[in-house]
Parts: sequence; C-alpha cells; structure tokens
Amino acid sequence: VRCHTPSLVLIVKSILSGDTMTEQTLTTDSTLLDDIPLERLEAEITGFASRIAAATAQWLLWIAAYDRRTGWASWETKSCAHWLNWHCGVSPRTARAHVHVAHKLTAFTQLREAFLAGELSYSKVRAIARVITPENETELIGTARAATASQLERMLNKLPNPDHCDDDGNETTPHNCTFVNNSDGTMTMTLTAPTADMAHARAAINKATADTIAREQTDTETRTETIDRLDGVKAIRASTAAALITGTLHASRGTESTVLVVADIETLTGQNPDGESTIDSHRVDPAVVQRLACDGKIQAAILDLDGTERACGSEQRIVPRWLRRLLHRRDHGMCQFPGCESEHRLHAHHIIHWEHSGPTELDNLISLCHFHHHSVHEGGWNITTTAHGWAFHDPNGNQHHVPLLRLPTKTPLPQTENGSAGALTGTGERADMAFAIDVLTTNAQLQEQRRRKAEQLSAN
Repeated sequence: VRCHTPSLVLIVKSILSGDTMTEQTLTTDSTLLDDIPLERLEAEITGFASRIAAATAQWLLWIAAYDRRTGWASWETKSCAHWLNWHCGVSPRTARAHVHVAHKLTAFTQLREAFLAGELSYSKVRAIARVITPENETELIGTARAATASQLERMLNKLPNPDHCDDDGNETTPHNCTFVNNSDGTMTMTLTAPTADMAHARAAINKATADTIAREQTDTETRTETIDRLDGVKAIRASTAAALITGTLHASRGTESTVLVVADIETLTGQNPDGESTIDSHRVDPAVVQRLACDGKIQAAILDLDGTERACGSEQRIVPRWLRRLLHRRDHGMCQFPGCESEHRLHAHHIIHWEHSGPTELDNLISLCHFHHHSVHEGGWNITTTAHGWAFHDPNGNQHHVPLLRLPTKTPLPQTENGSAGALTGTGERADMAFAIDVLTTNAQLQEQRRRKAEQLSAN
C-alpha cells in the first residue's frame, strides 16, 4: 500500500503468514532501505518518477501563464527565464528550456494531457517540444511511449525544427554560434550554419590538420607516432580550428562613436533637477545624464553667455582602467543584479553617486549590465552595501540581498588596501607598466589624502 503523504513516507505491508501483516516504514534511512525487496524499491522509484513528471507539468503550465502576463517585468528582469534563475534557483540555460517547453504545453493538448498524467518524462517532452507540429503530435507521443529517452532524442534529431529553436528556445538557423564555459579551463563552441557552408569549414579544418601533422612529423618517426605525440587527431583538429579562428581576425579595431552630451553642472550634481541637459541637441531627463556620467568619459567645457565654447579640458574616464580591472575581477565579470548573469556591456556603477560625494573606489562600485544600469538609475531601484555584499531595494521597498562572491580557498586571498583580491602572480604575462604606474600613483594619492584627513582630525 502506498501512502501519498507530504513527508513522502511510504508504508509497505508484508504478509508474513496467513492474514497476519506487519508494517515497515520506508524512509531515507539507508539501514531500512537496504532491507526492502528490490522489486518494491523499483516500483516506488518508477512510480514516483511518474508523479514528479505530473508535478513538473503543472509547474510548467504555471510558468507559461506567468510569462504570458509578464509578471517577471515588475522585478526588472529581462525575461521569465531570468526570473526563474533568480527566484527558483534554476540555471539560465535550464530556465530558458523550461519556458520554451511551457509554451509548447499550452499549444498542444495531447502533449499536455500525457505529461500531466505522468506518462511522459520531462526529457521526452523537451525533445518532442523541439519538433512538434499539429500534424505529427499524435505520432510523436505514441513513439515517445514506446521508446527510451535516448532513443527518442536520436530519432527526433533527424526531424526538421519548425521553430528553428534549440532546447533553450534560442534561434538556431540560419546561423548561430554559442559558447559554453566548461569551468575546467576549456570552452565549447557550438556553431550552426547551412550544411554547405559547414562542409567547406570542415574541409578547411581537415586540410589544415593534415598540414599540421606533416609539418610536425620528424624524420625519425612515423605519421602515427606524430599523431600520438600531439595527443591524437581530435586534439590536433581542435587546436587547428582555434588557430584558424584566431589567426584570421585581421580587421583593425574601429573607433568608438561619440555622442555629445551637454549638461549644466547643477544637473550632474543634482542641485537643479530642472537644469538643461541634451543629447545630440535633444532634451533628456537629468536621470539619463546622471546614468551616462556614472561610468563614462567626462570632458569639461567652459561656455560664455551666448553658448560659445571658450575652453575645453581633456577627456578622462570616471572609473580609470586599473580600477575597472579590479572591479571585473571582484565581480567575476558579470552583472551583480539579482537573477542576471550577463557578461556583456558591463558598467561600473557608483553605489553612492559621485554627485553626492561618493568616492570612485572599489568598495563604492558594482558591475551592472546596460539593461540593469537603466533599472537602477531610471527604474526606481536602489543599492546599499551590507557586511557581506549588497542589498537591492525595489520600488516597493523590498530588499534582495546579493552576496559578494569569493572563490573558496584553503587560505584567504591576499587583500589590497581597498579590500580587493590581490593580482595573480606567475602567470607568464608581461607586466603592464602603465597599469602599474597608475596603481602606484593612485595609492600614493589616497595615502596622502588619508594622512591630511588624520592631521585635520587631530588638529580639531
């Protein structure tokens, strides 16, 4: 007899003799589980897998409804997948797959009913969702009932994708290139392109691989020995492909486009919220100018009463290069907004803006992507520092804590004076003299400022 209780405690009744029965509680205690007959354990595992599938189906239908109503938008997240990453502890890749499957369930009745009944696992439903159409829905479900998950994947990989999406719901055709960090010093690149184009690429890699083997082969070894010395054909082909990619990037780096932002100093300092501020001669909200000035380049200009420029200072960054490197290292090169894992277009945001005398120091900076930098400056969000990281305050006053992530080590990381982790040593890289001079100069200036403050305090 199976007891469906929230504590998931299963009651197994065994007939000892005649009508006499005893009860044995099946829990997570390994000493008790080792005494349960394997047949009964198998039945419970497979039966529970069916209930998990049915519960997953219900959960995905709720996700589809939440996404349709864009409930995630109130949390300043970019999509429902980002919200799942933040609030449900789901990785971004898995979250995107969940959202994709969820919407397929709402569109295909038979697939939804089979999943809710626990007849299909999530792995099978995910594979079906990639290729399902109104014409093949019935046939796919019948095939899934008879095949294993791996067999179904192999068969469905041969079918065309009507939505041109992968399991994550991302576009795969006509061209797509994704990178996945394997967290072991390597990275996997997945390239999707028309077969004819890929055939040319494969031929070029094979030709370059053969040339590499011929070039590396010595007079005293055979071709096979050369391949073994170079860790095999697969390793040679991989390194050759990487060399082809990196060796053909000869395009010179273009200059960054410049947008002219004109603002009164009272606008930047917040003293006059009605002060004039324009971008390319179009009036903009002062909050926009403050966001641009939070992490950008400032060039001071002196204008006379009729608007004629009389003097112009040198252009300089608010956050210098050396400090940006420390910030990138501390924040692991990603946006720190809850639920966001973006690694592109990161801005160095002043927690206390420099307009309010906030220092341009590491402890007062945080990495935010372009999207969430908008949210903080113009969306009503606020950030405060805590003992262990930051607290993000949404427009409703709720707090969302984000810890300062440190890599686990047996010994503490060396700390610099401003609290950041010390730079790596022995990496074989050439020293950046300009960076080193910037750090030394800035540290000297900070020490002098602190010395003067200490003298003033003692004098008072």
